[in-house]
Amino acid sequence: MTDTPIDESAQPIDANSELDALVDAALEIAAEHGWRRTSVREAAERAGIGRVNALRLAPVKLVLLKRLAERTDVQALGALDEDATDPEIPMRDRLFEALMLRFDILKPHRAGITAILRDLPRDPFTALAGLPALGTSMAKTLEAVGESTQLPFGPLRIKGLAIVWLATLRVWVDDDSDDMAVTMKALDANLTRADELVNTFRLGTPQNEA
Repeated sequence: MTDTPIDESAQPIDANSELDALVDAALEIAAEHGWRRTSVREAAERAGIGRVNALRLAPVKLVLLKRLAERTDVQALGALDEDATDPEIPMRDRLFEALMLRFDILKPHRAGITAILRDLPRDPFTALAGLPALGTSMAKTLEAVGESTQLPFGPLRIKGLAIVWLATLRVWVDDDSDDMAVTMKALDANLTRADELVNTFRLGTPQNEA
């Protein structure tokens, strides 16, 4: 029997694992040189992934940001404990726990994320293109803790929570405390402000209220 050459391109590829490796490498490079100077090709080289395959997985950097959001969603929602879905606990407290979990997960990459946030204002296309991913993340967070995202008030809840998240994110990037006390204080204040400002849809409305 003759040996048949193996077509490596036909072998199964764990796309998510390689994409995650690209994300991690890109965040490292961004922390060192800034997001604007980070490229998929550089990330591929650092991650030890072939350029052709890397560009197939992520033809543009926006794909890496979307994967970062998707990965964070999976990790954060998977780590929620029973208190986060307990209807006896105020919705506001459940949201506090869910959002703090996201910050815990992102903490190892804070330098890279800070670089991204610093450069996004100079890249409005990427900033706008990333909004749907943010909305998806906030919708998943609301649903995970038992808050409806359906009409008529669901879309408003999603936007409100996104505002809370972004406002707190700006504090988190400079919070060097071990227990993230500064971030927790900011998140608490932002959730309180959301409750006070939006009377037609309260982020902390109990499920049994009309």
